[in-house]
Amino acid sequence: MNDIAATLLHFDPISLEEMDHVKLLNRIDTKYVVHQYKLHDYLKAISDDYKLLVIGGKSIHPYETSYLDTSGFHLYQMHHNGRRNRFKLRFRKYVNSGITYFEIKSKNNKSRTIKNRILIDRVPEILDETLVRFIGEHTPGEYQHFVPALTVFFDRITFVNKNANERLTVDLNLRYSGISGEKQIHNLVIIEVKEEMHAASPFRQLMKLERQARNYFSKYCMGVACLNKDLKMNRFKKKIITFNKLGYDIY
Repeated sequence: MNDIAATLLHFDPISLEEMDHVKLLNRIDTKYVVHQYKLHDYLKAISDDYKLLVIGGKSIHPYETSYLDTSGFHLYQMHHNGRRNRFKLRFRKYVNSGITYFEIKSKNNKSRTIKNRILIDRVPEILDETLVRFIGEHTPGEYQHFVPALTVFFDRITFVNKNANERLTVDLNLRYSGISGEKQIHNLVIIEVKEEMHAASPFRQLMKLERQARNYFSKYCMGVACLNKDLKMNRFKKKIITFNKLGYDIY
């Protein structure tokens, strides 16, 4: 972590207010899973192309995300079964600032990610009328009676492309907590390129040069698979085996 902190000093900073123009609530995502030992070199290679989000003098920000699902994990099953139109429900807390949103993160059949969110004071024990109505307005209404399913903790580093409408997020120190137990995934880093439209992303170009393949495996589904081994996970098994061979101890 000390090497990463030292590398971040080479980036020009950007404030939360300055990066407000790249919220990208309707976007295309490209995701990579890499080992933490590679992160220093990757960040060093892109330090001239991106600005680093700095809030209150801090550039590494803890996140806490609590997901909802049905008791039968139907939202997880939608992803597992390859549904092109699917969604996730979550409370996202930005720990440093104390700001919390309730979010509906949808993926449509054109592979675009669409996020609808509402600012809330705190994470409630049960969904109130406002949140139930919000869910009804932004989902097909196929499922109801959502309950807490999984809490995900991680640290995020956020970058903004100097020349394009692009965010780059780096998530590390991934930890899971649920009814079935807890799990920490060591050394795994999830890097995501977020763009309004595909452009000449310096990071995606770097990944192509490094022959680093894209990986579309969500943190939520990974956590559910980790902690609920009786659930169907055939579609994810090959990725889990690959991750385990790389030393991540997913399952």
